[in-house]
Amino acid sequence: MVAFAACALLGFSLFSLLWSRALAAVLSSSKLEACLNDGSEELDCEMKMVLLITLEHGQDETESAEFLVRDAQQDETKRQLLKPWQVKWRKSSASWRYPLRYVQDVNNKPTERILTVSSMGCSDNPSSNAEDLTCGVAMKGNQRVPDSEGFCCGCDLNDMTSGGPTRGNLDCWSFSESAHCLGFDPLWYSVFEVDPPQIFYDIVVTVAMPEEPGAGWHNVTYRQTRLVLSHQQPVAEAEGGALRVQLVGDLATATAPHSFASRYLVVPSYPAGHPRVNVERPLENAMLVDRSAFDLSGLECNKVGVSYTAFKRQREKCESPAGSCLDSQLDDLHAADVARLERGLSPRSLVSGFCGGAVEFSSQRTSGVTTRMLACPLEQRHTTFLRLEASADEAMFFTNVASGEIVDATVPPFQALQGAGGLDITVVSTGRVLAQFMVGVSNCSEAFEASPAVSLSLEPYETEELHIKLYASQTAGGRFQCTANLFNSIGTVVDSRVVHFNVSDLKITNGVQVPVDNNLEGDDVGTRRDGGDCSDLCPSMFSVLCFIAHGCGQKLAVLFAFLLLIPLTICGCFRAAKGGLLCKLSRCLCGSRA
Repeated sequence: MVAFAACALLGFSLFSLLWSRALAAVLSSSKLEACLNDGSEELDCEMKMVLLITLEHGQDETESAEFLVRDAQQDETKRQLLKPWQVKWRKSSASWRYPLRYVQDVNNKPTERILTVSSMGCSDNPSSNAEDLTCGVAMKGNQRVPDSEGFCCGCDLNDMTSGGPTRGNLDCWSFSESAHCLGFDPLWYSVFEVDPPQIFYDIVVTVAMPEEPGAGWHNVTYRQTRLVLSHQQPVAEAEGGALRVQLVGDLATATAPHSFASRYLVVPSYPAGHPRVNVERPLENAMLVDRSAFDLSGLECNKVGVSYTAFKRQREKCESPAGSCLDSQLDDLHAADVARLERGLSPRSLVSGFCGGAVEFSSQRTSGVTTRMLACPLEQRHTTFLRLEASADEAMFFTNVASGEIVDATVPPFQALQGAGGLDITVVSTGRVLAQFMVGVSNCSEAFEASPAVSLSLEPYETEELHIKLYASQTAGGRFQCTANLFNSIGTVVDSRVVHFNVSDLKITNGVQVPVDNNLEGDDVGTRRDGGDCSDLCPSMFSVLCFIAHGCGQKLAVLFAFLLLIPLTICGCFRAAKGGLLCKLSRCLCGSRA
């Protein structure tokens, strides 16, 4: 009796020690009588051990529990168990998955094709036959596409007198015309709407049960049962309900997921041989573009999706330069991001600029239908509640603990307020068991903040490379520092390293708004300076108010001279006719009059 009491005391002390060291993972434990009520007069009740634990995403089998189960169902009979059940669990890496909905395909870069024809040789009349139209016409089935015949431009008197450039770069004194036709680039993108994200991960619970309940301790063998939980299947049980597991829910993350509701995902789709089309990695050149850049009706200029109607109906089309109405296309956005990458900056539209560059395609098959999704792996902690319920008298909780080291920690130089800073950390486990670790960055210099801590599981002497973002809230550069900490599974700091890094000053840019340094004096408002181009400011020959407003004296004098020349010419012709001058110059005409 004394020996039994001593063993019981020793077991209780060990259980209490393990339990107190694992408080970080066990939220609660209880022993209670659980009853099922099916509406009958008798209740089905039994004693249960209930544990509520937490898991981090990417956590391997670094924790376990043992339940001393009184009896279990085997071969339709209840058998008394002398050895405990061993229960382990792991959680896969979590990711946000964004369901996609196909919208349509759009062209990479609509282009303008210009044809030069003789005077009166250009035809853009939509009522003409297709073969008579200079640009031809697009057909959709058996129907003409409205406004696909393009438009014609020629030279007016102002073009001939000013010598300014025309849309078709015509030689106005050769009396030629230009036909302006809309064409499309060979590359096409598929457009997808991006729905709100869903969290995806799996929890695998492995239950090891003795093959023979009455076998001795020295010759015991175990058989395993795997239970898989997810948000699509949050409950599972083993051995006729002797063990039940339930995915209770998740805690909110420190950083909210990306929202792409205001963007379209555009993926290069065809032709297959194009450099941007990658069947194996379709997102390599894909972009997330703001919806305000699109007009899928094709009726608005300088929008992705521009088509024939917008091109033909644009205002002052013949006075505009070639290519007008066709700016801000997907090819322009792609080229702008490539230029940013060459300067060491993050892209604004390419998917590599989102989710730490780890955006990928995934798919989910439900009811025989495969759903394409955009997936963003989590770069921070993601905590899940797991409930274990067992028909047991006792439970023991085990947490694997290991030592570790920070092998290397560096921050490449970056520019302030560009969001490109990050701490690259390499850690190694120096323990003897698979264990959970956590890496966090703290105590940064003023005006610098780090992204949330990251958890990971490591085998003995396994290394892992991590990247934790750094955010600067000031424009000035300099030399700064942060502290990287490595925590073990019970929250003890096992290694720490101070990291110094250099940040350059923010480079201010005005984009395309570059002022002209011409050192001219004069008022900024209402005064025209020499060197301005009145042909651009007042393209019409008869814009008197425009000439006055911009001080275009030369064009105003030409207009007055032209207007004065008309009555003088008429008057001179009248006087010449009255005096018989025309008869003297044209004997044939005088002869016919006689």
